[in-house]
Amino acid sequence: MLNDANTYAVGWDADIAQSEKDVSFFKNTIVRTLLGANVLFIGASFGVLGYFIRPTDTLLVLHYNVYFGVEIQGIWWQTFILPIAGLLFLAGHLWFSERLYGNAERIAAYLMLFGAWLLNLGILIASASIAFINY
Repeated sequence: MLNDANTYAVGWDADIAQSEKDVSFFKNTIVRTLLGANVLFIGASFGVLGYFIRPTDTLLVLHYNVYFGVEIQGIWWQTFILPIAGLLFLAGHLWFSERLYGNAERIAAYLMLFGAWLLNLGILIASASIAFINY
């Protein structure tokens, strides 16, 4: 019984870097969490735009500036360029972070995925703004 308690304590006291030392890239908990958050934000961007933006012949506002007003107008499908760009950035960051992870640069790999998360957060805010302006 004492042996089980010591094993339990060692499992909780283990350093995260040591506990996932031999774990592959896609089985790493931090990678899965960051990748899931990125996919969630990209899906939310597509969902917001897909729900509020409908195919139409009129021009939609794609960019609004407080000082100058409407700066860029476009057709309805151009609103989806932002989430598609976020998806491409995520693919690039994922590829690069997987290479870094394989070269034992785990912190850099995590930072690449975190950077993609911040980028997709900004894209979600921009997509919600486009949907709000055109609704």
